[in-house]
Amino acid sequence: MCEAGGSSALSSCSNLQCREFLKGKEMQEVIMQARGAYRDLELLNDMVRIKRRSALGFLGRGSKIEKDILISKIVSIRFKKAGILADGYIQFIFEEKGPRDPESDIVDDENVVIFRSSQQRDFEAMREAIEQKMTGTRRETKESSNFDELERLAALLDRKIITEDEFNQKKKQLLGL
Repeated sequence: MCEAGGSSALSSCSNLQCREFLKGKEMQEVIMQARGAYRDLELLNDMVRIKRRSALGFLGRGSKIEKDILISKIVSIRFKKAGILADGYIQFIFEEKGPRDPESDIVDDENVVIFRSSQQRDFEAMREAIEQKMTGTRRETKESSNFDELERLAALLDRKIITEDEFNQKKKQLLGL
């Protein structure tokens, strides 16, 4: 598994499979982008890319030049609208770790992009597009797991562990018929 990230990763990775994977990531078409206060957000086919744009992006701890996040790994999105005096943000959550203050460490979180009120409309559209992709990914995963279950049941039927009626009943249930 390659741990490299960012645009310089391709030149620093010695593993051929890793280099091909990174080349594919870098060549994906940007579907949508939103310019934030210090970082930009890009939506690609199967991932979200956070890119540091200005020198101020350096100041946040843990901030890399760019970070790719697979949409399939995102559990939820926190979104705070910008106000007259306060910036808004979009934050990507990978797993819930129990109760915590959603406002803590927003500036230092590398999975957050802060935006001004003038940029909010772009980020609302970006959030909606990412959520649609998240829903599609989960639906595809559920459908493939249903087909895996059908294959398992067919093997049980072939070995005469379950009856044909049991197989057909479960098949209807899995396919939603």
